[in-house]
Amino acid sequence: MSLVQGRAASAIRRLWQQEKDEVAQVAARVSLVASGVTNVSAALVGGRARGLLEVLEHEVLPYLDWEEVIVHPVLDRLDGGSRASRALHAQLEQVRAAIGLVQADWAGLREAPTPRQLIDLRTHLRRLGVIMAAHLEQEERALAPVLAVAAA
Repeated sequence: MSLVQGRAASAIRRLWQQEKDEVAQVAARVSLVASGVTNVSAALVGGRARGLLEVLEHEVLPYLDWEEVIVHPVLDRLDGGSRASRALHAQLEQVRAAIGLVQADWAGLREAPTPRQLIDLRTHLRRLGVIMAAHLEQEERALAPVLAVAAA
């Protein structure tokens, strides 16, 4: 391994750790918002949900793009194959699709959401939280060993 690859791995590891921690906090927020979606609290949750949607759009989606465009190619080069990045890519698509469902749910809400709309929103938020957490775990299993060896 070259010195340049080691430095690149070290830089990726630092950025990835920071971004991963922020995305983990968003995943926790998703679960909290999902637990508060009811008929009684729909108006109050609306503000929290709107803020969450902005975080998903402006922080999580760019992180997913960064991961796919920057981290995956580095992972492939360091690992000598694309097996890990292919698995991570499939999960990225699941996260993006789940975010899309939540965004669509939000766009479809009216001033007086129906019980069905709230159930769908809660279901999609919970699913998003689970998928995000699973992705972070899989990402940790795939990236940590490769980056640790590369930085050594």
